[in-house]
Amino acid sequence: MSHVVQQIIRDDPRFHSGGVNCWSALPGILGVLSAHATSDTQSAETGCGASTVVFAAAGGRHTAISPDPREHQLVREYCEKIGVDHSGVTFIAESSDEVLPSLYDGRVLDFAFIDGAHSFPYAIIDWHYITSALKLHGKVLVDDIAIHAITPLYHFMAAEDWWRLESIPDDRAALFALAELPPEEGYTTQQFNRHMDYSFAPPVMRARLVAADTGTRARREAGRRLPWARELWQRRHGGR
Repeated sequence: MSHVVQQIIRDDPRFHSGGVNCWSALPGILGVLSAHATSDTQSAETGCGASTVVFAAAGGRHTAISPDPREHQLVREYCEKIGVDHSGVTFIAESSDEVLPSLYDGRVLDFAFIDGAHSFPYAIIDWHYITSALKLHGKVLVDDIAIHAITPLYHFMAAEDWWRLESIPDDRAALFALAELPPEEGYTTQQFNRHMDYSFAPPVMRARLVAADTGTRARREAGRRLPWARELWQRRHGGR
């Protein structure tokens, strides 16, 4: 663990709510950030706090997005107090959902940390635009994956071949690497969408929907394996 992370743990600085609260990332997560951020790294985060200090200490180009400018000022002051140069950090005091759509052009990010607004759907919006800007083999760390508004990100990345799970620091965040560029949009090719979710339906309706869906999937699989059977079915049922 870097000396900057150790310093932060000792000092326990408060960056949030004007210096009243401390919602900073946990030590294990800060250690992951420190291990992956370097002077050659272009990185971004939604949120601002101790993590921003770690990115500043690495010396690369970093962007921190959070709507409260007081957080940014407190981070600057703390960096100066402990001798960390924050000149490589760009602070954006706006909501991430308004900034990110036009912030990056192409895949330019080496590393990203998603730890901004936790109410739905902010984390998903952050993830969409940030991972669209992530380089091949770049990495993204998503904090608080146990929160319902954020959990789908973990399940999606864990299901798809182009993401590789590397670790779960502090039992609450997920570090993924972009192993290959994702295919063009198409929900039927995503493992995440292999099964329908009929949990919205009452029990009797749910049983009927599950049975119908299971039958449809069985016919499709049979048609894939036996093309002649698919053609016969389509002739008998009007091309369906």
